[in-house]
Amino acid sequence: MAQGLGRNTVRQTLGLSVWEIELAATTGLLRRLPDRTFDPVSVRAAEADIEHFRQLLAAERRCTVTEASARLGVSSDRFKRIIAATGLAPVATEEIRKYGRILTVRYYRAADVDALADHVHADTELRAAARAVSRSEAARKAVQTRKLNLERAVAARAEIETIKPAFDADCVRVLLWTAALMTAVDIWPGPLSPIRRMADPRIPPLAEILRDARLSRTDLEAMLAEFTPRSAELVPLLVSPKDAERELGVPVEMIPAELPRFGDHLLAPLLREAVSSPPPWLLRARAEVELRRAVQAEERRAVEEASRQRRAERAAVDQAARVASRLSDESVAELFGIPPDVIRRLRPASGRWTADHVARLLRKTPPWLHDESAARAEADRRHHREADRRRHRAERKASRRLSWRVLWAEALGVPLDRVPGSVGRPTRAAIEAARREPPRWARETPPD
Repeated sequence: MAQGLGRNTVRQTLGLSVWEIELAATTGLLRRLPDRTFDPVSVRAAEADIEHFRQLLAAERRCTVTEASARLGVSSDRFKRIIAATGLAPVATEEIRKYGRILTVRYYRAADVDALADHVHADTELRAAARAVSRSEAARKAVQTRKLNLERAVAARAEIETIKPAFDADCVRVLLWTAALMTAVDIWPGPLSPIRRMADPRIPPLAEILRDARLSRTDLEAMLAEFTPRSAELVPLLVSPKDAERELGVPVEMIPAELPRFGDHLLAPLLREAVSSPPPWLLRARAEVELRRAVQAEERRAVEEASRQRRAERAAVDQAARVASRLSDESVAELFGIPPDVIRRLRPASGRWTADHVARLLRKTPPWLHDESAARAEADRRHHREADRRRHRAERKASRRLSWRVLWAEALGVPLDRVPGSVGRPTRAAIEAARREPPRWARETPPD
């Protein structure tokens, strides 16, 4: 068996790079032996017709999507659409980590990519034809659109002549037309700026008609300047809903919709007339408001009364439960067979016999409740314990008071017997205050 050739020998013989040798081995243009050396026969055959070999190798070159799209002279997105349409499958796939993500790289055979050139050319021709048709269709639609816009402008201008109010027309019509002009030209003069915050559903349709008329900005501004002085006089006459509600005494939603208004603002002259001479609708609205207030007051009173009654019932039930849970000394004495005077001395710390406490004593009776003598001994023991506790408390209090007196005597330099027993605790702040202003018992001089 002939000895294989190493990779460096193959490189020198065929004049190839490392990746070209690996590509040739992968695609079978060069046969690789089990020991990873190259078959001399395949190498000599390639050397004999090196140009044909290079053509075959170039056809097997691996191209990424970016390289393939550049090879065909198209964008990457278009190349992806082409391979999706033709069903071209990649010859190799590799996953790499880049930008913190796992990316899938697909490789396509160069010969297969070059074979798509006719498809790309046909696709380009079809796209060019489609663009030409689209431009022609767009031009036709543009002509139709211009014709429609012209007809719409003519109709809108005719409608403007019909709906445009006179200078001395109704106040609301003048304000609506002025607001539509300001909206169409997007100019809001200072005296008319409050109108910008008053929304009215009738303004947008008027502004749309002005836009459809395709009037020049100069014409719109001239028309606005014509109506600005009159509108500036009418703006102060508008009354806000809150003020109108306060003057009329009824909510705004109860005001008839047919009453002249701009947005939700009423006109002051109409408002003053309605207040001075209330029309029937205002009288009915006021009566309805009073009736509603009376009903609400009655409902609140009923709710408060029901709540008060529930609280009273709950308090009575709680009091009854507390009373029912307490047992008298006589009843407890009868349960345990012990005289009431002894039971009275054996009351719990709470000072009363509750049903739960007595039930626990009955379930697990302590030795001192078995007979009268044990109960009296327990009562005496508790009495002596309480007396000892009181005595110990008094002794601790006296000892604490004595230590306080000693500290005060040392701090102020006075005899111990001059310090009163009711003196307070000798804190640092109290001692400093006493040194600055000694109390009377520290200033008095003892008699000779």
